[in-house]
Amino acid sequence: MSLLTNEFRHWFRSPVGRRAFRYTLGSGISFVISQVVFIASYGVFHIFDARGSSIFATLAGAVPSYFMNRYWAWEKHGKSHMSKEVIPYFGMALISLVFSTWSADFASSHKDIFGGSHFLQVAVVDGAYIASFVILWFAKYAFMDRVLFVKQTSQA
Repeated sequence: MSLLTNEFRHWFRSPVGRRAFRYTLGSGISFVISQVVFIASYGVFHIFDARGSSIFATLAGAVPSYFMNRYWAWEKHGKSHMSKEVIPYFGMALISLVFSTWSADFASSHKDIFGGSHFLQVAVVDGAYIASFVILWFAKYAFMDRVLFVKQTSQA
């Protein structure tokens, strides 16, 4: 077994590695929820336009994401603190919502470049929606790890 494999295995079993893995898995679950809602509301049932579908999908994924991150990835227990956790988290989610909505709306307004295929147009708009979350994924992790869910150490 290589040195790199051993180092990765050691990191993966550390608290930081476990937290990063759980954040990634939780993000994946939230992503699937958001994707199902976005594709259903925009591409299949035409409930909303790209902007409305983006808002609806982001909100649908934000709530389970909060609980998966707080309780599972960062292993915080007890009641959530409204001003220290809930409001900042949903402020961060609002930034994601604005960015993903802008991205999907921008792609939607230029989708005709890709021809008349509904499938291709939905794929382009959804791709912009996905890209917005990929771009913010690292920043959200850093915010939650360094600010939002920081474990308090007792001072002696």
